[in-house]
Amino acid sequence: MPKRLRVLSLVFWPGLVQIWSGQEILGLFLAALFGFSLNLSIIARWIWTEVFPPGWCEFFGTFAVLTWIASSSYTVWWVGFCHPEHHAREIDKLFREAQEAYLQGRWSASKNSLEQILARDDGDADALMQLGSIYLRTQQPALARRTFLQCLELSNGGKWRWEIQRALARLDTA
Repeated sequence: MPKRLRVLSLVFWPGLVQIWSGQEILGLFLAALFGFSLNLSIIARWIWTEVFPPGWCEFFGTFAVLTWIASSSYTVWWVGFCHPEHHAREIDKLFREAQEAYLQGRWSASKNSLEQILARDDGDADALMQLGSIYLRTQQPALARRTFLQCLELSNGGKWRWEIQRALARLDTA
């Protein structure tokens, strides 16, 4: 099953998709807001019915439903238009352009293409690795180190571990 469909299957609880896709703050906010409004609605309707004035129970229930609808709509929109898989063809084209420019020694053009890739998918380990190499070539060791370390932190960045460790060792000796 494609990742986009797996993400869409999590839409039943507001915030879960956002947390899964790396938008932790937004996800936690949506989940807390929905949980709070749902709990308040349940408490007002069935547990402490005499505590809240008339109409508040319906307000809390409506707020919980609207929170769920807004979160679900945002999730469907994000998966449809912003998910990295949606941009896979363009990312592949940009990566080929970046490699070609890199091999021709046009560091700036390569860097621009890689930054466009990372704007669409900040978890692209290959783009981060090549960007770190460009920073090395252009004598920017601090940026290279930060980029390599960021690549190592990614789940799919482990494939570059040996190359990154060698590059970091060279930076330490320089």
